[in-house]
Parts: sequence; structure tokens; C-alpha cells
Amino acid sequence: MLNPFSWIKRASHRRWFYLLILVVVGLGLGVGLPNTSSAFGSCGLDGDAGIEIIQLITISDQQEVELGKCLNQQEVDQGLEIYSDRKITEYVQDIGQRLIPYSDRPNFPYTFQVVKDNTINAFALVGGFVYVHTGLLKGVENEAELAAVIAHEIAHITSKHSIEKLRQIIKDNNFTEIEYGTIINLLEDIAFSLPRGRQQEYEADRKGLEMLHGAGYASSGMTGFLQKLITIEKKSTNQPAMLRTHPETVKRLDTLKEIINRKGWDPNDGDGLDSDAYKQRIQSLAIE
Repeated sequence: MLNPFSWIKRASHRRWFYLLILVVVGLGLGVGLPNTSSAFGSCGLDGDAGIEIIQLITISDQQEVELGKCLNQQEVDQGLEIYSDRKITEYVQDIGQRLIPYSDRPNFPYTFQVVKDNTINAFALVGGFVYVHTGLLKGVENEAELAAVIAHEIAHITSKHSIEKLRQIIKDNNFTEIEYGTIINLLEDIAFSLPRGRQQEYEADRKGLEMLHGAGYASSGMTGFLQKLITIEKKSTNQPAMLRTHPETVKRLDTLKEIINRKGWDPNDGDGLDSDAYKQRIQSLAIE
């Protein structure tokens, strides 16, 4: 098993990023920070940042977006292959835009991208970046299931789960200095390797379900997708990546069913259940 803290010993010569990262890790920790502008504007800081010491209680949306842009570029530089089919990408973006108004942060800028990867997976990074694998697009039954996964990832962003986990790890390890290489590896581990907290996943499920219903999709899209994961889990020794970093799927499914019953929703009342229409929308993927 990989040591999730192997990145602690890594370092980088890109000292400019030190200030940017401390904006994130200073949340609630009382870390003294050099005074910087309200938005970073790029992945680098030119010249002196000033010497005034301040304490940041929260990170602004604009700072979070700039951090997300840097992380996104880092992933692309390291080999994350963004899918180039315009119709597929616009389809995913349209679903995301339909969900956003029903999220906790409807005015936050989001970026939806498709990753060329045949594994069943989706993930989110800070700053509004949501990624959907081509394998997920092929693996879901209909648009409601796809929308459910996207809603779940949006909920992680609206709840700032990555920032929360980042802050907790830094606090637990009593870090006094964080460099660029360390923080990038940490955020990558949070996104791809470290199991998410159970409460964070349940919160993303609940908020995602509410988003899904608010946007007019059938709530069975979310329960249907989780049921599909359970079936895959039982039949295969090679679990999808999202199962390796999430709590037990059966318990998540039961919790969502309880919410749907409590709210009195008809799980099949809503859009996105036409499998044939969905397959038509993603037909270009079938020929690859």
C-alpha cells in the first residue's frame, strides 16, 4: 500500500507558490501570511509580495478558482488527457450547467471536462473543476445517472471538501512550512488516492440528490448508478477507481433511498431515464 504521506519529503524550487498555498492552508490555523492581492491571476507571483502579516479566515472564490487552474494545468502536464470531441464535451457541460442553479454555490464558476480514460470514474478538484471519464459515459445507463455523478462531484466543490481535508492533514501533521511540490502531491492524493471521509461522501450524496431533483432529473438516476456499482463490485475483482476511495456503496444506497422516501418523491418522476436517447447522444464514443 502506498504511503499517503510520501510527498512530505518532496520539495520544489518554485518558491513563489508558497504564498498561494498558505492562503488555503491558513484556514482556521492562524498562520501568518505575507499580504497579497485578492486574486492571484496566474500560477506565479511576480516580485515581492509585501511583508505585512495577516490571518486569513477564509479563501475567496477567486483565489480558489486560481488555485484550481494551477492544479488543472499540473494534471494536464502530467498526462491527464482531455477528450477532444466537442459534442460529448458540450453535452457534459450542458448537464453541469443545468445542475448548478440548484447547488449551494450557484454563482461559482465551474469547468466541466471529459477525460479520455475507459475506467468508470469522475472526480473534482478545487476551484470548480469537474472531470468525467469516457468510461463513465459508456458505463451509465442514461442521462439521469450521468447527471447524478456530476451532481455528486459538484457537491464536493460546493462543500469545499478538498480544502477541508487539506487543512485537517496539515493540522494533524503540525506543518509550519509547505512548498509547491508538497502541496501538489497532497492535493493529488486527496483527489485520487486518499479515501474520502464517510460524512463528506454522505453529504455529497445528499446535496447531489437534491441538485438532481431540483434540476428536474429522476432521482432514481443516483440510486440506479449506485446499484450498478454494487453489481460491478460483486462481479469483478478489479473495482472501479471511485469504489476504492468511497465508503461502502450499499450503505450509501440505503441512505439515499431513505431520503427519497422521506421526501415523498417518486424516484422515476423526472427527466433522463430514456436509455436509447442517451446512447444516441454519446454514439461517437461507441466507435472508439
